[in-house]
Amino acid sequence: GLAIGDDVQISGVKIGTVSAVDLNPDTYLARVRMNIEPSVKLPADTAALISSQSLLGGRYLALEPGASEDMIPAGGHVQYT
Repeated sequence: GLAIGDDVQISGVKIGTVSAVDLNPDTYLARVRMNIEPSVKLPADTAALISSQSLLGGRYLALEPGASEDMIPAGGHVQYT
């Protein structure tokens, strides 16, 4: 349900955009690539959820930061979806 250019948000605040959506050929799971503002540091236990913007449609990727002291490095991945 996500498309390139859709928002990436934390608590309703846009922090980035979806840059690619494709299929991982090894696991057959969707892989979403996103560009996040460099000033935003995400804990390693951050969760990602696809949410609806309104009843009329439109989706965005919602990130819910966890409590880990370790951060996801640049180019890293969100483990919990």
